[in-house]
Amino acid sequence: MRTFIALSIALFTFTSCDNLVNGVVRDIEMPPHESQLAGSLFLDSRDSSISALVSSSAGVYDTARSRAVKNVQCQLLQDGTPIYTWTTQDFQGNYVELLQDRLGVLSGTITFEASHPDFETVSATQVFPAAPQVELDLNYGGTQLFGDISDEMEITLKDLPGVNQHYIISMDVHFRTALSGQDTSIYYDLYWETESPNTTQLFGKENAVLVTENGVDRDIVITAATGVNPISFGMLHEYRVKVQALSPEMYEFYRSYNAFTNAQNNPFAEPVILYSNMTNNMGCFGVSTSKVFYK
Repeated sequence: MRTFIALSIALFTFTSCDNLVNGVVRDIEMPPHESQLAGSLFLDSRDSSISALVSSSAGVYDTARSRAVKNVQCQLLQDGTPIYTWTTQDFQGNYVELLQDRLGVLSGTITFEASHPDFETVSATQVFPAAPQVELDLNYGGTQLFGDISDEMEITLKDLPGVNQHYIISMDVHFRTALSGQDTSIYYDLYWETESPNTTQLFGKENAVLVTENGVDRDIVITAATGVNPISFGMLHEYRVKVQALSPEMYEFYRSYNAFTNAQNNPFAEPVILYSNMTNNMGCFGVSTSKVFYK
């Protein structure tokens, strides 16, 4: 009797494992991929040119990679009226339109559209955010960075009531010799440090941070160690701080891009899908309004 029970348990185990394998491992035929336009454009109010990237999508099993598409017509429309139309590609494959002046803050609804005779036209709309309201307070030698004396910069981003705040802040420094006063005409990127909970290091831009405040009406105050020691350098210097107010869509793209890049070297990370707002969910159109401050 015991032998019969043991044999029954063994048969049941083998049968269950076989059913489990048969239930999990399946041959699934993937549907064919229909290539589509993937268009991306990021505009800032201080831009003096427009540069869009338009490529074609590729399927998982396609041998050819996604690449830039030729003969695309790009358009920028303001409240439905075309204001820029361009078809010129540069040597990197980007579609570039040179402007006579800075773009400025365009009013109304702005639409980016990419069209090609072999693909379905794709587009997305944006509204430029209000210009950032910023106050700077500089304290020479006011803090420490890695044990060395450092200038301290306090950046206050004034609240816009009822608006979620999204920014990119970058900072660099301009030196002048202390003896001759000769202008070096060079600004150097600063790899500044801050412990503000509102900031995230922006991947690929070591001198910039991504800043956000959702659902709360209040000023954002960021205290940063610039890494510049006024004593050891023995130079006069001037800081340049660029603050970009981002549209919500542009912020979502940068947030997802940061997560995407951070997950690349982590085998345990969840897959990250880049944010997209184009009509076919391939690519992103974002806008920002920026100001530059000197201290």
